[in-house]
Amino acid sequence: MAPRLDIALELEPWGREAARLEFSNGRIAYFRHGNLDINRSGSADLARDKYACAHFLANSGIPVPSSFPIRALDGEMEEQLASFVAQHPWPLVVKPNSRYGGQGVEKVDNMSALLYAVNQALRMDKIVLVQPFVRGQDVRVVVLDGSPIAAYSRIPPVLTGDGRRSIHLLLEDLYADGEPPGLAKRLPDHGEAAARLARREGGLHRVPRSGECVPLADAANVATGADVVDLSRTLPVDVLALAVSAAKAAGLRLAGVDLLVELGMEHSDLVHPQVHPDVTHDGRSDGQSVVLEINSAPELDGFASLGDSQTALVEHLYETILLEIAR
Repeated sequence: MAPRLDIALELEPWGREAARLEFSNGRIAYFRHGNLDINRSGSADLARDKYACAHFLANSGIPVPSSFPIRALDGEMEEQLASFVAQHPWPLVVKPNSRYGGQGVEKVDNMSALLYAVNQALRMDKIVLVQPFVRGQDVRVVVLDGSPIAAYSRIPPVLTGDGRRSIHLLLEDLYADGEPPGLAKRLPDHGEAAARLARREGGLHRVPRSGECVPLADAANVATGADVVDLSRTLPVDVLALAVSAAKAAGLRLAGVDLLVELGMEHSDLVHPQVHPDVTHDGRSDGQSVVLEINSAPELDGFASLGDSQTALVEHLYETILLEIAR
């Protein structure tokens, strides 16, 4: 696209993830990991702080899950964590505060697994969040200058129970012949998936009921093996409006707004959605959509890979952004 727009593009040669852009009017801009110079630096930095961003979103009337922040697991913090756990039903979700791509995210259903997940997450981030698990369909809406540009669901690869075999046997069969057709292009590491499932109640010996879906990853990210489904033409208007409001509240021109949405759609890989009562809001939401977090540099490779129309949409988005940066 750069030559077509008369932009000189120089890629950093080693990782090829950073680049210098020189426009025909002499302006210089840089990007790295999809982070283009269209958002203000303060807003972009805030989006990387999940806890702080959620605070300001909630104060703007955006529904978000409640969060319990942890800096270190000492005796006093463990007592406070136990009090938080007592107020919320299992399962809970543990996530590093500033990581992206699903790194360190784990759903836990007992105290031992919770403490383990928190300690592991503290190794990769200074702050770790514990949140109630909110059921729903994972959706990302890409917003540019107050308009929803694209929307898609991310569905993690799953084991499907047959009522006979244990999780251990289902895992062995799934990974025996590589990546079966119909699953995401990249499955989570076998050992990592097995270790995560082993920490759940019943462990690897539990026999899922027939038709039960057991996710292999606890974060629905393309980076962790999620499949992508285009919802650009089917997502309800109120969900799109919530995403636009969240991007505006965060001060972002370009944003990937991640939501959990109750759509009532049928899909063999989807967990049946259920509205969770533990959501912070000011009464303006109907309770059917919750903003999980906002990404100020959404990478759209997974969406673009769906087909020609999605590729064209992404190219149009980037062209619009580049022309804005050139001003």
